[in-house]
Amino acid sequence: MSRPSHVYMGTRLRSTGSTWGEIQIVWAAQNLVIDVQARNYDIADHLRRDHAAINLSVQTAVRIRQILGEAIEASLDVPADRSQPGLWSDATTAAIAARWGRRAAG
Repeated sequence: MSRPSHVYMGTRLRSTGSTWGEIQIVWAAQNLVIDVQARNYDIADHLRRDHAAINLSVQTAVRIRQILGEAIEASLDVPADRSQPGLWSDATTAAIAARWGRRAAG
């Protein structure tokens, strides 16, 4: 997993990003907006960008938090030899960008 390159924490905004993209979470009294921007390279080594945003009720966000907690707990019990390692590290992404004369997005 890539390490965050920056983290911003405002009064109503949390934001973190790395080589692979950025996630921002903004909240109000009754809802949260999650904004995800992803960067990756396709099989032809072309940079691809994807973007998605969703407006969630607080109740839905609480349920997602519960599901994520359960998934994290389950993943801790998976033997290391059975887990899938990341296919592209930050170093690999940067090396491909350098090979093509591009600056790695980040």
